[in-house]
Amino acid sequence: MEAEFEDALEHAAQGETQPQQAAPQASLQDVLSDSPDQVPPQNDLAKKTKSAMKRRETLFLICILALPVLNWIVFWLSVNVSSFALAFQDNTGEWSLINFTLFWDELTSPYGDTVGMAILNTLKYFAVNLLLIFPLTLVMSYFIYKRVAGYRLFRVIFFLPAIISGIVLVSVYSNMISPTGPIGALLKAMGVQMPEAGFLLDPNTATPAILIYCVWTGFTTNMIIVSSAMSRIPVEVLESARLDGCSAFKELIFLILPMIWSSVSTLVIFLLTGIFNASGPILLFHPDGGYNTMTLSFWIYLQVYGGGSYGGTGNYGLVSCAGLIFTCIGVPFILLVRHFIEKIPAVEY
Repeated sequence: MEAEFEDALEHAAQGETQPQQAAPQASLQDVLSDSPDQVPPQNDLAKKTKSAMKRRETLFLICILALPVLNWIVFWLSVNVSSFALAFQDNTGEWSLINFTLFWDELTSPYGDTVGMAILNTLKYFAVNLLLIFPLTLVMSYFIYKRVAGYRLFRVIFFLPAIISGIVLVSVYSNMISPTGPIGALLKAMGVQMPEAGFLLDPNTATPAILIYCVWTGFTTNMIIVSSAMSRIPVEVLESARLDGCSAFKELIFLILPMIWSSVSTLVIFLLTGIFNASGPILLFHPDGGYNTMTLSFWIYLQVYGGGSYGGTGNYGLVSCAGLIFTCIGVPFILLVRHFIEKIPAVEY
């Protein structure tokens, strides 16, 4: 008994215990034997879901863009390609330069409401839009932005022409400036000599009278855009300028205008793109373009749809030729002006 007890103590002193078995390690052959093409089921399902979502997004984008792309192809690309081809064809469809000869005759003819008169009137409308209406829009927008007395009323009044029908405005304006109208009576009382038939029925005053109408109704969309651009200007900048004694004129020219130059330059470029489309409501004042009121856009309208001696001729080749010529003149001019406008740095804030 004592011998067994001594043997147990001796084993305990020597620390003889059962060693723990180590976990078997995977051999290199076992690792290499695993195929890399084997993908867990969860990853495979995620890839399939992602691929299906991408296909649905692509289909959605195609459906959204299909209509506008089709509209552009049918109503812009094909029309312009056809118009370019018509400029070099006569009425029988044969290739010819007769349209350029006819256009030159129209341009240099001293008789009737020709292209020469239409170009002159069109440039008048463009000059009034760029040099009178647009600067006045900036000034009016500035006064509304500064919240002068009655600015809410002025904002509604200036935007009314965009709400009221054009035929209503033309009727009101025609009656107001007629010899029996309130403005006509006022001018007579002031000793101003008026044409007997009225301003709109005299070749020397018809176009200036319509230009005045365009000024009266021209403060609409641009005023909203300019006012929105001014509302983004930090108030701290204007308060600092006011503390330095900056006048209202200097504030508009040297502070506000540079800070909204990106919007102003965009509007100017848009005005330039319409240099040969500038016109007034000629159809509402004179449906035949008489009394020296012809413009380029109205001349094209009369050639295609209008009535009278210059209306509905069906000479689409002449109209296409005119469009091609003015496009070749207008595009380089617009790009040149845009190049110089973009050199003016815009203020970031």
